[in-house]
Amino acid sequence: MNHAYNTLRRIKKSNMSPQEHNNEKKVKDAARKVFHSEGFAGSRMQTIADEAGINKMMLHYYFRSKQQLFDVIFEEDYMTLMAPLAKILRNPALHVEDQVITFSRRYHDTMMRNPKFPLFMIHEFAKNPGRILELAQKAIPVSKADEPDHPELSATTFMDQIDEGIKEGKYNDDIDAQSLAVSMLGMCMYPFTGRTVVQTAYQMTDEQYDDFLEKRKEEVIRHTFRILMKPEYYQNWKQEYQKKQKQ
Repeated sequence: MNHAYNTLRRIKKSNMSPQEHNNEKKVKDAARKVFHSEGFAGSRMQTIADEAGINKMMLHYYFRSKQQLFDVIFEEDYMTLMAPLAKILRNPALHVEDQVITFSRRYHDTMMRNPKFPLFMIHEFAKNPGRILELAQKAIPVSKADEPDHPELSATTFMDQIDEGIKEGKYNDDIDAQSLAVSMLGMCMYPFTGRTVVQTAYQMTDEQYDDFLEKRKEEVIRHTFRILMKPEYYQNWKQEYQKKQKQ
């Protein structure tokens, strides 16, 4: 969103009554539902107004255009849903194994509450990668050059800790940390973006698929570590992990 529009919105919001704040929230909740289902191109302001239970004129009082409304929703969604996940893999206070466990669990929990968000985000990534990069740099260090703006995070902690594990003899010598991160993200993401295909192929009901997703987060953890860890270390880790889960 441009700076001038942001400034005007802040001024307008500071003068809003409690009822107006409540109405704006209703508008954003309705817009989020419509945008997640239909994307930007397929959404209509009238549909959003109907979903919010207001007229179109009232909708334009809060947001002057579909683009401005979409930009607000997209940035809020990125900052509240995606950024916290991205920070996990850039947190040097977490060991890489804890990063994998935490990321998989939180990704699945987040997307089970927002099942249409992953596909919505992918479409927007493809259409406007520059805007995604700009948002990402606000939340995390995308590269080492961004680290001064995020002193508590590291752009390379995931890779650095895997390198340390290789030197210690715990992880496979030929592991590529970047490929592993991409594989883990793909394992997390596809069951949500490809839900219709997978659910149809395996003839699952909605309830069965939700159960599959709940179990899936633990399978992603185990499979990531089967790729990363040397067999003996993996077996030791698995035994300890199973003990902790039973406690």
